Amino acid sequence: MKTPTRRVEPAHVRVVRVGHGANCSSIGSVVDTLFLAGLAGGAVYAALMAAFAEEPIHVVNAPPVEAPKDPDEERA
Repeated sequence: MKTPTRRVEPAHVRVVRVGHGANCSSIGSVVDTLFLAGLAGGAVYAALMAAFAEEPIHVVNAPPVEAPKDPDEERA
């Protein structure tokens, strides 16, 4: 059984808000806030982990390192 559709009369509308999520319910605002807080927290966490990360350096096929020469030996 289909419910009959009614036309919305201007007299029945109290307020129409403009902007992102302006006419949504309170739970919609809470979900938006939780989503943004989770996103910001994840970004801060990723930035901190990247800043404090330590990774060993492995050089593959590096040229041999020569011992530093003594400047006194070169003069002789």
